[in-house]
Amino acid sequence: MLCILAFITDVNGLLAPFASSFSSSVALATIGPLTAYSICTIFGFTESINRNRILFTVTVCEVSEKRKPPSVSMAASIIDDWQSCRNLQFCNRHMWTNQVACDIDFLVGEDKERVPAHKYILISRSCVFFTMFCGPLAETQREITLPDIEPPVFKALLEFLYTDSVDLQPDIVLPLLYAAKKYSIQALVKQCIQYLELDQTTENICAILEQSHLYDEHELQRKCMGYICRNTKEVLISEDFLSLSSQCLEVILSSDELQIDEKSVLDATLKWANARCKEKNLEVNAENQRRVLGNIIYLVRFPLLGDQYFTEVVADMDILTDSEKVELFKYFFKKDRSKKCKFSPINRYSGLDSPTSMTTSFHSDVNDSRPIQTCIRYGAVYEDGSWYCGGEPDAISFTCNEKISLHGLLVYGSYIGEGVYDVTCSLYDTMDIEKVTRKTRLKTSESQHTYPILLETPVDIGPKKKYSLVVKLLSSDGLDTYQGKNGQSTVTCSGVRFSFSKSKFSRNGTDVKIGQIPGILFTTCRQDSSDEFDST
Repeated sequence: MLCILAFITDVNGLLAPFASSFSSSVALATIGPLTAYSICTIFGFTESINRNRILFTVTVCEVSEKRKPPSVSMAASIIDDWQSCRNLQFCNRHMWTNQVACDIDFLVGEDKERVPAHKYILISRSCVFFTMFCGPLAETQREITLPDIEPPVFKALLEFLYTDSVDLQPDIVLPLLYAAKKYSIQALVKQCIQYLELDQTTENICAILEQSHLYDEHELQRKCMGYICRNTKEVLISEDFLSLSSQCLEVILSSDELQIDEKSVLDATLKWANARCKEKNLEVNAENQRRVLGNIIYLVRFPLLGDQYFTEVVADMDILTDSEKVELFKYFFKKDRSKKCKFSPINRYSGLDSPTSMTTSFHSDVNDSRPIQTCIRYGAVYEDGSWYCGGEPDAISFTCNEKISLHGLLVYGSYIGEGVYDVTCSLYDTMDIEKVTRKTRLKTSESQHTYPILLETPVDIGPKKKYSLVVKLLSSDGLDTYQGKNGQSTVTCSGVRFSFSKSKFSRNGTDVKIGQIPGILFTTCRQDSSDEFDST
């Protein structure tokens, strides 16, 4: 055995001895001349020789196979120093992505893709993984099968565990929320929910609502319902609506704030029932529609359809029993409506008789079955800022292109917690003469954005005449309200075109673009105002 002994010395004296040995079958010629460069290459000191600061004393000798080389300190060459000057996140990511010292393998998804990991990281970040590996029934096998999570989702989960960050994408955020819940990673759950709150569309809102219901995320569910109520027409015709669970369908149909007519609600409900029949391999007919709907049918507000539509269309459907049809006929054609109907006659999107509102329900004519329409003038609710309410008037001026009956308006409720407001609502005509005033007390909650203020009797509004709605809200607790944003100067609702402008009565900041008074409650004076609903 050939042994090379090298003593590397700098200007100050001996640094360290090194040794290298070669098989006796290797000729010295193979090694080449024992120059400073070759010795430095052997021992990894190329940088030092470039500085010309080291001297070498080299001894080449032959030793027996049975004898050990002289006792010298060995120094390992540094091949890839990825640890030095790196933070914990970088090193963790390197260990994981390069599979350095992994001690557990997950077989993920239907194809059982192998995803290695480190127990230490998993145990330190998740109580579920801690129980899995350290509990009384700890896993002892090297491989664990996860058929309910797809590889991209599980890798995103691991990325968060290793680095405390993750690149959320629309296609994985919902299954990632499921995985984060499964393994009780609350910080990741919070990130997923925040992402979903900002990424709501008519295409995915039903899926998000399902997830919020499944995991009891009440705040997320509230925000989903707010979006659905503002975009009801688009949501009810989306593909995901047909895939809703019966529980989530009940949540939607129970809302008093849906911005859509009841005929569209009935149509969407029947389409949902058809989808369930096909899913269960049932023939699509009235009997099976009623079977899959069950008590959900009572959430459709048939009294809002009007007697003509009910008589000509609904009465010929077998979705209702004979006794239910008789009850509705009595409701439509009997003047005495004191007997309670099992189908709610409460108008959508006005919240009448809502338990959270102290406003009394008023009707211009008990025989008038026309639904009260709501013209919404804001594009969205501003969630990140409140609106001051100190008794100063908020106001908006409007005109419309045809005659209507004004029933009232909507106001925003408390921004934080529950609040009680003294409300004064006034209507001024073109000559700035006060036509009507309504005073009431309103109890609100942050879980609901808008509340109706109804006039004691409807007021006829002439076409192309300018009116101003003025509202004063005063809270004894000094609570602010929500505010609207992205207001529109022109809005068409149920065929009526409203034009909005800033009012000189507004001294609290409300104008066309932002502020209070998000909607107007009205009925048209046409023969059938419920044939269409179009809000832009």
